[in-house]
Amino acid sequence: MRLPNPYALRQEVTRESLVFAASQRPGNSPAQEDYFMNFNDECFVLADGSNRLPHGDAASRLASETAIWAYKHIRQHRYYWLDKKLFMKRIFRSTNLSVWQKRRDHGFEEGLETTLTVVMIGAKTYWLGYAGDTYAWLQSGSNIKKLTRDAAPFETDKHIMLGSKRLGLVPEYITGSMSEGDVLLLTSAGCGNYLTPSDIQTGIGLAGNSAADAVSAVESILQSAEVNGSTENMTAVIIKRVAAS
Repeated sequence: MRLPNPYALRQEVTRESLVFAASQRPGNSPAQEDYFMNFNDECFVLADGSNRLPHGDAASRLASETAIWAYKHIRQHRYYWLDKKLFMKRIFRSTNLSVWQKRRDHGFEEGLETTLTVVMIGAKTYWLGYAGDTYAWLQSGSNIKKLTRDAAPFETDKHIMLGSKRLGLVPEYITGSMSEGDVLLLTSAGCGNYLTPSDIQTGIGLAGNSAADAVSAVESILQSAEVNGSTENMTAVIIKRVAAS
């Protein structure tokens, strides 16, 4: 009897991969203060610079670049890799200090602030951390769940952004399963504040199994926010787990 080739069997097993797309619109703002980065389809970062202080665009870019840098370096330590919540806290601590210390540079003495969302994607799991006014949803099957939450009026600390204080920033943290067909939607406040449940369902529904489908989904989300009255900086990101032979 001829035995099956184990290497051939391994190649025939259906694997999973990700498709994603991100897009922005400036609205009526003079500068684009949202910034998005992705590293190796493992770590996705979205920052939204505050317009309450100058240099929101510099704050969001610095936060995004530092968060990705922190992810690439911290993941090399097994201690943090095995404790994703601690890993996420370390990313936010390093990034917050970087934004805070920027005020030492000439021209940045007034300070600068930004929100930050970090999503790490594993084989079957997502880990999400966020600080500030930002939005994330997960579609799994027919269910769409909002992952981020709005702060109650007395929870002022929930809206503290990166750069607002040197120490003590602790991100909100949530984790869960992400199976084949599941979709993550991330948006900045200029987009998420203007979306209805129907807008979200329609946009996510356009996210098929290709990058082109993901682009259609994010453009639908941004278009809905504009139609509903947003004139702010807008960013939307779609991440979908798909099968790959």
